[in-house]
Amino acid sequence: MRGVLELLYVEGRLVYDYPCDELLFAEFELAPSKGKFVNGVLKPHAERFNWTPTPRPLGAA
Repeated sequence: MRGVLELLYVEGRLVYDYPCDELLFAEFELAPSKGKFVNGVLKPHAERFNWTPTPRPLGAA
């Protein structure tokens, strides 16, 4: 995996990191529903890499 997609959820001030490459990011940008894309594509994709997104506060490294 080449990169990481950082997602900031609107309701909170937490950032989640997901493994992501250029093609997956392009699909994310075009998705009509970002939430459905995260739940249906990004989360299962992360699980295949044994990646568990851990929330961190906005502004934390």
